[in-house]
Amino acid sequence: MKDKKEQLGMLYVILSGILFGTMPLLAKIAYAHGSNAYSVAFVRFLSGTILLFIITMLLPGCKVKIGKEEAKEIIKLSFFYALAPILLYLTYNYMDSGMATTLHFTYPVTVILLRAVFLKKGVDFNQTFCTILCVGGIALLYTPNGRVSIQGILIAVVSGIIYAVYIVLLGDSKVKAMHPLVLSSWVALFSTIEIGIIAVCTGNLVLEVGVAGWISEIAMGVLGTVLALALFQKGLFLCGDVKASLLSSFEPLTGIVIGMIAFQERLNAKEMAGVSAIILATILLVAPALLAKESKRAQKNK
Repeated sequence: MKDKKEQLGMLYVILSGILFGTMPLLAKIAYAHGSNAYSVAFVRFLSGTILLFIITMLLPGCKVKIGKEEAKEIIKLSFFYALAPILLYLTYNYMDSGMATTLHFTYPVTVILLRAVFLKKGVDFNQTFCTILCVGGIALLYTPNGRVSIQGILIAVVSGIIYAVYIVLLGDSKVKAMHPLVLSSWVALFSTIEIGIIAVCTGNLVLEVGVAGWISEIAMGVLGTVLALALFQKGLFLCGDVKASLLSSFEPLTGIVIGMIAFQERLNAKEMAGVSAIILATILLVAPALLAKESKRAQKNK
């Protein structure tokens, strides 16, 4: 019975990664109908926020209301949570979607570096090796005067750094004890407001995108902001931190496969080596700590 639950959990996490990996495809469909990175992010978060609050209010025991101090903390977090997808979606204009997703996926390495620099957390050999491997992978993706621009690489990496800042801040935040869906609902709401303000102030809010554009943007909210999140959380509870974290690499892999099928994106040997190095660095980075955590949990349950 335990094995079946674990297998089901792994399936949930894989489905979550696949759903997250569809974001580039849906974003590019919206782009083809006149939308842009700002508008895609705005509609995705708006539709996702509405659904999250509906689900949260229907769940027994979930209190949606928050206090002023919690609101201040969430607003600070939401700024970084909102900025990351805008930057990620912008990269689709400069490079293949699979590469952009992979570069964004460097954020676990960035989390380690940020914790080492600002929180004075030590960096061991494995973390140093993973950082070097990740940087090497990024270097392999860039070819001077090639189809992958340095501007695209920088924006993709910065999107990962911004998301890493969000994770680090969340880890030391007082609101991390909140119910995950309640926290997600409010972070999504404030992110929607912030993205909307940025889009309006920069003149980039485009709502006349046709039926196909609206469907793709709302689908991003349903699939990415709601379903993928729920599947990942449920899967993590069933199969554990280790497998869930490692299987999350299906997100960039899905992005690459979809890019090759839908957009005829092709990776040469050098680019494939770069993508593989980044994904391997992420797996090697999270595996030791999570294995140790699971081992301690197993010993405690004996």
